[in-house]
Amino acid sequence: MDSTARRPPTPPPLPQPLASHKVQRTEERPSTYLVFLEAAGPDFINTALHVPIATQPIKPIWYFFYGTLTKPEILKHILDLDEEPVLRPAKIIGYELSSWGQYKALVDGEPGTEVSGFAYEVQTVDHEFKLARYETHAYRLHPCRIQFTDGRDPRELSGNTFMYAGDAAALRAGTFDRVLWEIQMGERLPDKWKTPTKEIMRRLTGGHGGSKGLYQSC
Repeated sequence: MDSTARRPPTPPPLPQPLASHKVQRTEERPSTYLVFLEAAGPDFINTALHVPIATQPIKPIWYFFYGTLTKPEILKHILDLDEEPVLRPAKIIGYELSSWGQYKALVDGEPGTEVSGFAYEVQTVDHEFKLARYETHAYRLHPCRIQFTDGRDPRELSGNTFMYAGDAAALRAGTFDRVLWEIQMGERLPDKWKTPTKEIMRRLTGGHGGSKGLYQSC
């Protein structure tokens, strides 16, 4: 290599920064974390922290009852009330009652079908839980339109009731209710054990669409 080859010129020095670009040294500030840690005291690990929880105001809701809960003494016991509850006579439309053993069960009915009972204004979520616990998994919470029959205001409003949670067709036919069994036991039965709804209705109507069949002795 030719040692006499010309090398590139040395670059000029960088310009001095302008005064406006100079870094201003600021006064050091203490760490916010260290400030809070010092305020917590030496036993901060065992110090209980209280976190306030914002609670929503509970809005009372009316419930429609048609069975044992229409009796004030039973409702008082279930809800652990100090005084006997005041119930209003009411009805709901589009439903009908069937029998589940010795208990009544609310199921869907023909349009215009009425079920009479009583309504009660539930005041707390705890009371709603107690009602659901009393009704067991055999019943499910269902929204409904409650019409009062005592002539007082309000005459009508939205509320809740408990409907039969199983297969209404099997309940009416008096056959094994697979749906309710699975809900109560928490497991599923083989499909071959399932009775089709059409077959249940055929047994219910006696196979010819009439009102006899399983209920012909009634």
